Amino acid sequence: MADLDELPPYRRAQLLWRWSHQGVAFVEDLVRNAEKRPCSLPSAPPGPPGRTLALPGDDGRFHLARAGLMLCGQAEAATGAWSHRQHCGWVERGYGPQEWKGGRVDDADTVAWGSLVAEWLVRPTGPGVDPGTVDRPDRCLGGAYGLMHLWPPRPARTASVRRLRAALVDALGADCHLCGLYPGAMVDHDHQTGRVRGLLCAYCNRVLEECPHLTGCPRADYLLAPPAAGLNLVYPASQQWRPKESTRQRVIEQLGFDPFEGLSQPS
Repeated sequence: MADLDELPPYRRAQLLWRWSHQGVAFVEDLVRNAEKRPCSLPSAPPGPPGRTLALPGDDGRFHLARAGLMLCGQAEAATGAWSHRQHCGWVERGYGPQEWKGGRVDDADTVAWGSLVAEWLVRPTGPGVDPGTVDRPDRCLGGAYGLMHLWPPRPARTASVRRLRAALVDALGADCHLCGLYPGAMVDHDHQTGRVRGLLCAYCNRVLEECPHLTGCPRADYLLAPPAAGLNLVYPASQQWRPKESTRQRVIEQLGFDPFEGLSQPS
């Protein structure tokens, strides 16, 4: 049976950091029982195979379409339009409402939170265009959660990361190097060494470090043998995110120790 201390030091620290609010015993059980719950990769994108286009709609947004189907909506035969649903959430703070993007809502400025489901009809108003040319505010967010990952990523903010992404696409392809289902959105790298591991979709990038398996799991295998290891690419240290000091202190208080002591801090 696997044990937490059998994980490589940085992966062990990442799991403890991620689940610090649950405590060390929870993380130990997570690793010990991992064989019973293998990590699942994203499911295949909806709709038939083929080229995906972005159709302009009469709601002022672009909508993903493939083989005549608007992936973010449901066809209504009677009207010829596509019905859409989108869950919207927000948090009321002292300075006004703010879009709810998940996470903790325990800060002193939070007044209340609310949500609603918006429904509307959409009719295409023109020919389809390359989804990669559509800015994020103009993209429809209706339909299933996974649909947002079908949209190509926006260009990285810095030239150095854009060059890394271009090198990964040329060598290994533009789709996620873990699940292979969605466009690669993030240049994934080992935050201890800076070595680039591959190109991940937004979903795989978000859940990769949650993998508690030693081996025998797609995520664990990716971490043990990164697809981009042979390219010897290094992520620029100046672009790595660092946690707030208040967040680090909260984690230390929850665990009773710093999981990254002796290692580089998580990014």
